[in-house]
Amino acid sequence: MSDNPVIIIGGGLAGVTSLYELSARGIAATLLDAEAAPAQGASFANGGVLHPSLPDPWNNPGIGRILAASLFDRLAPMRLHAGQVPNLLGWGLAFLRNSAPARHKAITRANFDLAHYSTRQTDALRQLLNLQFDHAEPGTLKLLRSEAEKTDAVAMAQMLAARGLRHEVLDAAALLAREPMLAAAAQPPVGALYFPDDRVGNAQQFCDALLQAALAQGGTARFKSKVAGLTVAQSRITGVTLSTGERLTGDVVLCAGAQAAGLARQAGVSLAIRPAKGYSLTLAASRLEARLTHPLVDPQLHIAVTPLGDKIRILGMAEFAGFDTKVDPQRLVMLQRFFEQLLPDMAAQLDWQAGQGWAGLRPMPADGRPYIGAAPRDGLWLNCGHGHLGWTMAVGSARVLADLYQGRMPEIEAAPFAADKVQRAL
Repeated sequence: MSDNPVIIIGGGLAGVTSLYELSARGIAATLLDAEAAPAQGASFANGGVLHPSLPDPWNNPGIGRILAASLFDRLAPMRLHAGQVPNLLGWGLAFLRNSAPARHKAITRANFDLAHYSTRQTDALRQLLNLQFDHAEPGTLKLLRSEAEKTDAVAMAQMLAARGLRHEVLDAAALLAREPMLAAAAQPPVGALYFPDDRVGNAQQFCDALLQAALAQGGTARFKSKVAGLTVAQSRITGVTLSTGERLTGDVVLCAGAQAAGLARQAGVSLAIRPAKGYSLTLAASRLEARLTHPLVDPQLHIAVTPLGDKIRILGMAEFAGFDTKVDPQRLVMLQRFFEQLLPDMAAQLDWQAGQGWAGLRPMPADGRPYIGAAPRDGLWLNCGHGHLGWTMAVGSARVLADLYQGRMPEIEAAPFAADKVQRAL
């Protein structure tokens, strides 16, 4: 730990939690973000579920065939745009290499340890600070469409059970007893896995509330402050330069989501992070005759449904389309069709015309693990690349980062998330 102040780039979940953790420990820290308020990027309208139950990276074994086929299928849940192939060559090869079964399982175990730790720490922080963010603890239902899918899902859950994952295997009857609204589904699932320790919460509200707590601890936040680049002196990162030309001095923590790789490149640091666009559709649910109790996840389609306070959110899919954040109306129609087939009675009561569509860029690491800790360049620290687990891992990642920055031993093994390739190896 140096005596320098800390500059945090990024005002989403990773940045706000990092600001709170450092400020709460008496470390002078300033958060910078180009937007006018916190959580305007990937944290704005994400899935709303803290789900340590889903720690497996999306590069499952066989992903290469799926992505190749998606080049010719506009409706593929996970789609690779042909124009992005040149930009993804090196990253894509690493993405495929890490889909090997042994590596995929090892990374899943490491991710679970962080996600499980982070969920518990989020609970503790909520209680300590009395944070309000539509928190609920219903547990998640992972829907299973075939016996083969059920076998694979149960094997994954059993592998993680020894590390603390609680789960319950439900057949079709037990699933309907727990979530009766699924009885009208066009193609009812054959069963589900129920994960009681998953949580629900509005990530944007959480960021707003935690930012106020961080400011009360002495932290500083500057919005509408775009970082143009990192400053270097004698091979050390010494601060940042803003788009206005203003320079700030201090150690730098990179929490910039999908933009992190580009900023790190200025320091000669290579981060295997690329943007993966996801969609959500949020609808008012206050007038529904009956409410959905649990978040529902369809792992094959990468789509989920989350009851979130007085709203319901449908989300999912992944497009490798560069930094394009335009909302494709066809993707929103796909989310609506999914919901109508799964929950037709509820779908008939919703005002689809008033639904709020959104698209955001998940910072997808090639090996499925975030980068947390010191970068291989003095003065630069990392807390980025959380992929689809940003909300789940946010508080835990910030705790690990703050521990490492202070020279303390984190409460979980941090080596799998190091930027150093030797430590990161599994």
